Amino acid sequence: MGKIKISKLDAAKRQLETAIRIYFSDGDPVSIHTLVSAAYNIIQDVNKKRAGKPMLVKEEMLEFVKPEYKNLIRNMFNKAENFFKQADFDHEKSLDFNPELSELLIIDALSHYYNLTGEDAPVFKIYRAWYIINKPHMFNFPEETKRMMGDFNAESIKLLGKSAYFNLILPSVMKLAGA
Repeated sequence: MGKIKISKLDAAKRQLETAIRIYFSDGDPVSIHTLVSAAYNIIQDVNKKRAGKPMLVKEEMLEFVKPEYKNLIRNMFNKAENFFKQADFDHEKSLDFNPELSELLIIDALSHYYNLTGEDAPVFKIYRAWYIINKPHMFNFPEETKRMMGDFNAESIKLLGKSAYFNLILPSVMKLAGA
């Protein structure tokens, strides 16, 4: 393969797309988190340079957190990322890792990637829908949206499972995107 010219945001997009594909194929959560963290850091840096809205793991989001808890929250987000890429101080240790952290970072990364680029790749849309379907308690939708979603049968989609959902919906989303 020859050289390819790639921007930082394109690298982040590719990392997110790959992480999402691995996620929907029930792949390795450590690999997913490593890819998501790399993409997240790029998006976070570009977002900061462009004075974008604060991201979830940004210092600005900790503004209202009591000082004695800031490191705890910061470390919660950085612990797995650092553990998965370094072994200089903790080569004998293990980590209790919750893969849901990756899911949350993906959602935040997708939102800020869109704000930075205006681009919403097909696999990003599929992931976002899956996340909302499976975590509706986390969202405060306007009444109009709730009414529109009223006939939508989220339970049957959940029963499909991640992989079947992705494989079923991907061709339609790609077609709508003109890909």
